[in-house]
Amino acid sequence: MKNVLDFFMKQFIVFILMLFPLIAFTQITVDTSFEGANARVLSVDNTNNVIKVESVLKRGDTRNVVFFFRVSGIDSTRTFKIRVQFSQSYYPPVYAVYSYDRITWYRILGTISGNYKEYSGIFNRRTIYFSHGYPYVYSDLIALQNRLAASPFVNVSNVSYSESGRAVKLFRITNPSVSDSGKSLVWVLGRNHVMESNSNYVVEGLIDYLVSSDAGAERLRNQAIVYLVPVMDVDMVFVGGTGKDQLPVDFNRDWDSPSYWNAVRDVKTKMLQTAASNRMRIFIDSHDPFPGETDTTGRLFFYSMQSAGVKFQNLNKFRTMLFNAGGYYWGRKLLYPTSGQTSSKWADSVFTNIDFSASLETGWIQRTDNALWSLPLYRLNGAVLGKGISEYINQSTSINGNEMPVRFSVDVFPNPFNGKVIFRISLEKISVVKIKIYDVLGNNLAAVDFGKISANSHDFIFDASYFSSGIYFYEINAGNNYPLKKGKLVLIK
Repeated sequence: MKNVLDFFMKQFIVFILMLFPLIAFTQITVDTSFEGANARVLSVDNTNNVIKVESVLKRGDTRNVVFFFRVSGIDSTRTFKIRVQFSQSYYPPVYAVYSYDRITWYRILGTISGNYKEYSGIFNRRTIYFSHGYPYVYSDLIALQNRLAASPFVNVSNVSYSESGRAVKLFRITNPSVSDSGKSLVWVLGRNHVMESNSNYVVEGLIDYLVSSDAGAERLRNQAIVYLVPVMDVDMVFVGGTGKDQLPVDFNRDWDSPSYWNAVRDVKTKMLQTAASNRMRIFIDSHDPFPGETDTTGRLFFYSMQSAGVKFQNLNKFRTMLFNAGGYYWGRKLLYPTSGQTSSKWADSVFTNIDFSASLETGWIQRTDNALWSLPLYRLNGAVLGKGISEYINQSTSINGNEMPVRFSVDVFPNPFNGKVIFRISLEKISVVKIKIYDVLGNNLAAVDFGKISANSHDFIFDASYFSSGIYFYEINAGNNYPLKKGKLVLIK
């Protein structure tokens, strides 16, 4: 019996010794056999714990930016390096993300080494997921639909079908107990550019706010119908494409008639149909900045075609409401030149009485000083967006104006302030408004010309975060019919 036990013990030891090299020297492998994945392996260096990959061009892609893959067999005791090759100036963002479970994601800073963007770190597990940005795939959209299936305020339909037969989902959110007659329309789109996946979390945060018990959300559901298409280019989201500048036409440049892509054509049709029954008030197309975005402040920008006029004033009013709702600075810029029409420009030209249309850039925010500057922040920005829409629809003077104006008054708040101050200007009639800021020596530090603004009250945000703490003075000129308004500002940092 003892001999038998000795024999089996020896065999077990031999087995363990044979298995040990397999455990100790597992080969690094890269897997892209899942939804939204994208990577081509260029080389694997098991000795030095390094892999090189590049983005694969998908249907019509001209820019290889997107990557998303699972890597296994890494040595978790020493530095692991991932090198992503790029062949043009349009390279992946400075921050990528990784996860062990595809639920919790962490940022990782990259550096440029030759024609590679290199990411390195010691990971405490042998398998990680790695992506250019926070992944949001088609199944995430379906999961969102399923999660909201029981909500009485949400109706989800298929507004279109992609070239590959995938459903393009349309979310309709309102209070069905209140008649649709007289309700305002709000339209929001996402993922016209597939690589800009972070924007989906803004849209999802907006949707979660719209169905919430928040008083502003309840009011908005009673006053408006909100239509959302979270993912326009569903095929490229599914296969992990870049989408930006794809051929034969960029999704966001396909808004001239006739449109090439099914989703663009059918969404345009649906927008026109809904506007025949209810007034279109707001159109927002959600995006991220380019991978080369260098802004580290966390500013979020609306791009608009308007530099003056009523739509300009309405958008500024809306931005102020966003600022008040969440405390984040929302900038406004003129729309950058594009070939063809962007979705926001199309909405502007077709719905001439629309309050405003804009592209919302909420991109690869590089700040890491706060834990919220990650997925929770994107969702929070979505909630802030919803609060701003609610306040705007409820209070806006809009195109026709419906508030009684005052002669000329200026309210400044907060004062003292820390970085940003709001000027609330109320006018009796249309006037050209200019603001000048002076230091205590009388030096003119800033001058802002808002052009013509309509009668009624308007809020304008002045960013003085680049000023030193101290006392400053403002002067507001609203034309010859009104006296100059002057006052003191106290900046405390």
